[in-house]
Amino acid sequence: MNRVLIPMVEHMISTSVTLPLEMLEAAMTYTRLTSTKKTIEVHFCALKPEPVTTTGGLRLTPDRTFKQSGIGDLILIPALWRNPIPVVRKHPDIIEWIKLQYDAGAVFAAAGTGVTFMAAAGLLDNKPATTHWFYMEKLQRFFPEVDFKPNHLITRADRIYCAGSVNSVADLMVHLLGVSLGESVAQRVEQQFSHEIRKPFKDTHYADDHTTAHQDEIIVSLQDFIHHQFVSDISIEDMCRLSGLNTRTLNRRFQQATSSAPMEYVRKIRLDQARDLLKNTNLSIAEIALQVGYSDADYFSRLFKRQYQLTPSEFRRSVRGKLFYLND
Repeated sequence: MNRVLIPMVEHMISTSVTLPLEMLEAAMTYTRLTSTKKTIEVHFCALKPEPVTTTGGLRLTPDRTFKQSGIGDLILIPALWRNPIPVVRKHPDIIEWIKLQYDAGAVFAAAGTGVTFMAAAGLLDNKPATTHWFYMEKLQRFFPEVDFKPNHLITRADRIYCAGSVNSVADLMVHLLGVSLGESVAQRVEQQFSHEIRKPFKDTHYADDHTTAHQDEIIVSLQDFIHHQFVSDISIEDMCRLSGLNTRTLNRRFQQATSSAPMEYVRKIRLDQARDLLKNTNLSIAEIALQVGYSDADYFSRLFKRQYQLTPSEFRRSVRGKLFYLND
């Protein structure tokens, strides 16, 4: 995510881009504090170098034309106010630019009705997508080849993410920051923007390439077993016995299918559940440790801090306190 490009268009909803930009700035502040040698450059792009007035009345001036933009790593497509179809029809220039960026390997995050640009470019044919609930049926009729998912706030199809609302954009940005800058940075940003974060990405998104959508049926069965039995004392030996695989083959196939080692996957599931319990219950740390499969609360706390750079108590205070500042 070294280069972030944002196409500008009249009737765009400013918060659909200003919120992710603020999250990006917070992420870069944290990386500077930890001396991480990563930078992000952001460019607003338009057909002409002239100010664009957003729905809220903000006048934003592009610093690149589409011809000058170069190729981005992440393209943020803003949401549009009211019926998006007439706006998209007026901008074949943006559609062609989007196709160029996609062919060059960029990742896309489309907010709300901004997904209309992606559909008009033909990049969502036979792929899952979501959009603002008010225009879901209209866009389903207009783009029947797109597999709209009305029950999902976020979808992923290869390199295209769609978010149904501005709040969902915040959820999505936490995920993208975790992929690009690491989970510890994403966790810190999530704490600061906890008033925008409704549910974690893992709980809200639909993906056509999710880790349980791979072709290894034995590993899918093991994943299902882990999700239902993570509180139990699961071991490699248990998984070998259930799968009929030896340890070496199990480790290789599990890594290929999920990008995680078997016991690392178990730990992730347990710690994800612990985060939810810390956010949403008043259970003690020891009680939460037991609920997610750890009889030793100190050991659980060490694992949690290693994963999220905060102790369980610090995490609970941060997500319940709605921080609006950098607390380093």
